[in-house]
Amino acid sequence: MGLDTTLTWLVRYGHVVFAAGWLGGYAALALAVIPLLERDRSAGLARLAVGAARTLTYVGAVTMFFGVFLVTRTRGLENLIGGEWGTLVIAGIVIAVALVGIGDGPLRQGLVTLVDTGDGTAARRWAMVGFVLTVLAIGLMTRAVYAST
Repeated sequence: MGLDTTLTWLVRYGHVVFAAGWLGGYAALALAVIPLLERDRSAGLARLAVGAARTLTYVGAVTMFFGVFLVTRTRGLENLIGGEWGTLVIAGIVIAVALVGIGDGPLRQGLVTLVDTGDGTAARRWAMVGFVLTVLAIGLMTRAVYAST
């Protein structure tokens, strides 16, 4: 395996690992942390939840960095316009940007509201939206591997 192939593999590996972390973070918040925080609004758990939402922003940014780098290492930016592959990748980018906005905006605010008032409605909703969108993005990207340009 040559240096070029190894670098492309490492970039793809980084993209997949951070995407898995992004998905896992949303899943953990939606399915475990928020329901637990609704039952027990302890200060430590509250800090964990709000910190996790902030961490999702950084994990998402690294995922997107690896994704853009992967595009340049594989099919190239010029192939983003037109064709199935470009459509899938652009859809993935739109979802990724939305996810960063959700994690750093309404999800984090919903967590603060939950901690302050006990109302977890917004936190639950935005964590689940984030979880569903990450699952959708991963589905699109796995299809993109096999798509025509």
